[in-house]
Amino acid sequence: MTKFKQKYGLLIIGIVLGIAYGLVTRLVFGQKATLASVTYLFIIPTILGTIPLMFADNEKLKSYRNIIFIPWLTVVTFFLTMFLFGIEDFICLLVLAAPFFILGTIGALIFRIVQINRQKSKGKLLTLVLLPFLFAPIEEYIKSPSDTYIVKSEVIIDATPEKIWDNIVEVQTIDPKEYNLGFFNSIGIPRPISAAVDKKELGGQRIGNFEGGLMFIETITEYDENKKVSFDIKIDPATVRQKVFDQHVLNGNYFNFVDATYELTDLKNGQVKLTLSSSYQLTSTINFYGKFWGDIILSDFQDRLLKVIENRCEKNK
Repeated sequence: MTKFKQKYGLLIIGIVLGIAYGLVTRLVFGQKATLASVTYLFIIPTILGTIPLMFADNEKLKSYRNIIFIPWLTVVTFFLTMFLFGIEDFICLLVLAAPFFILGTIGALIFRIVQINRQKSKGKLLTLVLLPFLFAPIEEYIKSPSDTYIVKSEVIIDATPEKIWDNIVEVQTIDPKEYNLGFFNSIGIPRPISAAVDKKELGGQRIGNFEGGLMFIETITEYDENKKVSFDIKIDPATVRQKVFDQHVLNGNYFNFVDATYELTDLKNGQVKLTLSSSYQLTSTINFYGKFWGDIILSDFQDRLLKVIENRCEKNK
């Protein structure tokens, strides 16, 4: 036990301090610790992977296994701590995982190269932990671009346009047995419940209800019966759940749903192609990463909803 402490004691202290640093930065940045933050998504994970190795001797730094394993151990323990204390939801950690694991390892590798080749003072290198607190205020003054993205899903339905139309303008309550729950539903993405329209015409209001009480307020902006219908989308902020992911994404200032369109195309064999296109807007300096997850999650949602519509339209035809 004594030999273990002598060999790994300082390294363990470094890992603990790395985890503590991660928790402090998460709590300090609070609502700013999101996908929209370069500081939180890129700078902090790089430093997080470096801190434990500042307490390792050169012999341990020469091992590439340590360069990978130690930052990953720090990140995993940091994530587990945030999850257990309710600081982050599982889906938040899933989204953060890639940059934290990859950049944590890159940070450790850079530190290894600098420390072995140049023997820099570890005391001076520790000042790197202040970098996020210096860069974050600067980042707030950087104007974030806004970009709009479209996600399109399609399904071929063996039914008449009239029957399909009746199942998309309004959506009767979806029984849990009808909806094929996926991975994202299991980790927190709410499933659709129903949609009701007050007037089936331009300007009509459509209320979309989702699991957990979430409500979309949609206005009909295009209405070509049995062919095409479009809705502007606004989220009722009072219905957003208090879950961390929901508050960050749906009540944040960097992600907004824009609109959705259903379009029916008659096929030669009597079938109909139903296309669902949804637009969303991202406003951040790292829209490319938000788009990656936005496309995946929204595509999954649309595909599952279209499957429900297909089954309803083809049932007892």
